[in-house]
Amino acid sequence: MIEGSDAQQWLREDARQSIRKYRSGDISLRSLIDDLDSVSSNLATSPLSEEIRSQWWVLEEIYAVALDRGDLHELPREDALAIQEALDVLERLFG
Repeated sequence: MIEGSDAQQWLREDARQSIRKYRSGDISLRSLIDDLDSVSSNLATSPLSEEIRSQWWVLEEIYAVALDRGDLHELPREDALAIQEALDVLERLFG
């Protein structure tokens, strides 16, 4: 876990960048999930970090199911919407 407000701010910026890259198509869902996992694992434990982890789990679950179904290249609409909702929440949390 990384301590200190500067380090925490750096982690938040890293997460925001990863979300922007995913939305623009520059990184895959798997890469986004890995980036967010790394960030959330290094944030100090708090209600905020728990909510971040909760939204990360939404993405992880969608990815796992899509991988199992072979739908990674074209996610069902409901999954795509759930991803966008999770990203919207994460963007608000990372402020």
